[in-house]
Amino acid sequence: MLTDWVKNIIFVVLFASFLELLLPSSSMQRFVRVIMGLFIMLAILNPIIGAVQHLTSKDQIPTFAANSGDLNVIASEVNHVTNDRNALSLELYKKELSQQIRILVMAMDGVADANVVIEIKKGNASTLSMGVSSIIVYVKPGISAKSEKIVSIAKVKIDKEFNKTEETYTDLKQRITDMIMELYQIPKEKVEIKMLYS
Repeated sequence: MLTDWVKNIIFVVLFASFLELLLPSSSMQRFVRVIMGLFIMLAILNPIIGAVQHLTSKDQIPTFAANSGDLNVIASEVNHVTNDRNALSLELYKKELSQQIRILVMAMDGVADANVVIEIKKGNASTLSMGVSSIIVYVKPGISAKSEKIVSIAKVKIDKEFNKTEETYTDLKQRITDMIMELYQIPKEKVEIKMLYS
């Protein structure tokens, strides 16, 4: 190895001297000398560069060294961190989605307050509709624009008591369900609207 290194240096120096003899004395000779000087330096430093490359090779770094026990521990830690990250992402997603739906429901006519509970399937779901297992919207009905309109008063029948039941808010429930289905592509069977009367 040492003889190859010396041979390379001698060869580069001889080549530089020969090239300098061939060139006429002009301003170009200075540039050729600089370039040949760089070649000579490279030939001298070549063993040092090789040693540095050897020290920074894969086998010299403990993390990448072949040790199956350590690799299993690292893989386990990576899986643990990945699972934690996925669980955190899922919670953030549920929170953001429930807030979005709540805001949209609150903006609807006839809604005083709303609360949204979302259940998400665990595992790998490729789409939103596949990942959401159920959306339950608790709606507290409020005053609707239709009820505030001034209309001519019809005769009031005293004999029947007006009772607000689930049937009274069928239209509101249908509008909320349609909105969630259209905006989030959630199947109807996964959406449930519950009215709160208090």
